[in-house]
Amino acid sequence: MCPCRVGCSKKIETELPENESWQLYRTAYEQYQSEILNGEKSYSRYVNDFIYYHLPCLSIREADIRLHVMHVFALKELLEERRDLVDAFFSKDVFEEKDFLLMDALFNKGKNLEEPEPVCLAHFSDGQISLITNFVRSTSLFKSEVTENSIRDLFECRLQVPLQATVNRYVAIFFGKLREHGLLPYSWQKIMENHKLVSSSVNNEPLRASQLRCGLSQARVANLRKKPNSNILDDGIGFYDSCDVFIKKLKECL
Repeated sequence: MCPCRVGCSKKIETELPENESWQLYRTAYEQYQSEILNGEKSYSRYVNDFIYYHLPCLSIREADIRLHVMHVFALKELLEERRDLVDAFFSKDVFEEKDFLLMDALFNKGKNLEEPEPVCLAHFSDGQISLITNFVRSTSLFKSEVTENSIRDLFECRLQVPLQATVNRYVAIFFGKLREHGLLPYSWQKIMENHKLVSSSVNNEPLRASQLRCGLSQARVANLRKKPNSNILDDGIGFYDSCDVFIKKLKECL
């Protein structure tokens, strides 16, 4: 007798659950609470693990498979592209269906939460400002010598004259990492542009949000590359990793 006779003679069709999108959001919320708020995983690892685990579909109906894949990849886009919504909703003590409906609507319409625009990049303690100043000096992030007062004014958006970057991409990496670790608001690039906080290493003109986004994108691509026939990572990757180490230390002072 064929050992898989039952499976060969009868296939059980598994249907998608009702409101699958709501269930996926709810599961992503619970995983965020456990893995991100408790510091168990990096954000990118949390996203990838969630998507890879939930992507397989047990249904054999083509329509169900297509719908399931659409739901999973829509959530993937939300998690990767709308960190502002994820942090706002998934950090709540309770995540109810009404929260899902609002979050999903804002995501689908490309809208933001109705919140006042932040008036500064961040409020850091004296100890944190000291750490940031020392890191900025040691990495020569800016061409001019910085003080604790100038670094505080930078984050409080009170600079009268922008600090000139030594390498534009390094500035994008540093502030991007601060955002990735939840220390800057979602609109940090626009805030830096509006308040003319940092100027370009090339022409000393204030950096625009689009330039910061471009520099950060280039850094992320470079982080996946190695030079041909070499184990040495591309220029900038040492700084990319050192920012991670530093910001973890900075967060310990919170």
